[in-house]
Amino acid sequence: MRVLELEDIICLLRAEVKRAGGQRAWAQKTGISRVQVNKVLNGHREPNKAIVKALNLRFVVVSDSEPPDSK
Repeated sequence: MRVLELEDIICLLRAEVKRAGGQRAWAQKTGISRVQVNKVLNGHREPNKAIVKALNLRFVVVSDSEPPDSK
């Protein structure tokens, strides 16, 4: 499993949109609003669950810190 940052997800979305032939084509293919896709690509919104799922990704929680001692 690889951890992706927000910028990685947007880069992946940008590549998928390009491969599909544009925002409208990708939106129609995935059933996601073109407006929503555009807002994510332009940094006005973060990717929602539908976009993450359409990219075959999933949300997980990762901690940067050490876990507390379990005593």
